[in-house]
Amino acid sequence: MKKYHFIVLAIFLISAVFFSCNNEKPDNCKKIFSDNIVGRWKLNEVSWHVNNSKFDITDYSKENIIFDFQENNKLVVTGPIPNVLALFDDFQEGEHFYIFSSLNVPCGSDPPGENLVIDNKDTGMYCSPSLDEETMRIVGHKVIGGVIDEDGLITGDDTYGWEKKFIKVK
Repeated sequence: MKKYHFIVLAIFLISAVFFSCNNEKPDNCKKIFSDNIVGRWKLNEVSWHVNNSKFDITDYSKENIIFDFQENNKLVVTGPIPNVLALFDDFQEGEHFYIFSSLNVPCGSDPPGENLVIDNKDTGMYCSPSLDEETMRIVGHKVIGGVIDEDGLITGDDTYGWEKKFIKVK
């Protein structure tokens, strides 16, 4: 499980550094994510993979699936939530409690920690609203099955990695 956690973090860090810096000096880095997720967000696209397979992408832009992140740490999800593998377990229709902390990804830094928690579950999600707050993505993973061996490692499991892309509802 830790291996997949590291892979997600590494990909996230590489993309953050690539898009935030013009050269290797930390002084030239700019803030690339917003600290604000409050508002209504429409699910636009979901991509996922199992273990190390190729990503599958599903377009949800024609659906009306809304994630309303409210200031009081309440998330209200509405719309026809698809039952796709484990990708929507933490995003079922209804009211949820969320905790969000901003991402701080300066050049050369360690990968950021998890910054989105839904219903107080340890879900390993990273949320990155664009600086203009017009788009947002939530990246996560979920391990299903497996057993813990004598070394404390999970074996025989399937790891689902996913990314949900949203657009701001005006």
